[in-house]
Amino acid sequence: MLLKTSRRTFLKGLTLSGVAGSLGVWSFNARSSLSLPVAASLQGTQFDLTIGETAVNITGSERQAKTINGGLPGPVLRWKEGDTITLK
Repeated sequence: MLLKTSRRTFLKGLTLSGVAGSLGVWSFNARSSLSLPVAASLQGTQFDLTIGETAVNITGSERQAKTINGGLPGPVLRWKEGDTITLK
């Protein structure tokens, strides 16, 4: 089966494919260059948490933020379903 495709249709498809491919590479590179904060991960059944205020500069001006164990964001708490946990 032979499809009839005009030169104009072929070039439109080729251009759109190139643009779509470029956007995928560009968005991957943009995401990989960002350095986002990574929350600490705590595992177990006993967690010692210290809640306080720390000066942070996110938008260009310093502000006080609530922190857990001195971090922003606070740690991720992981335990198994059915465990009894203790928060101190």
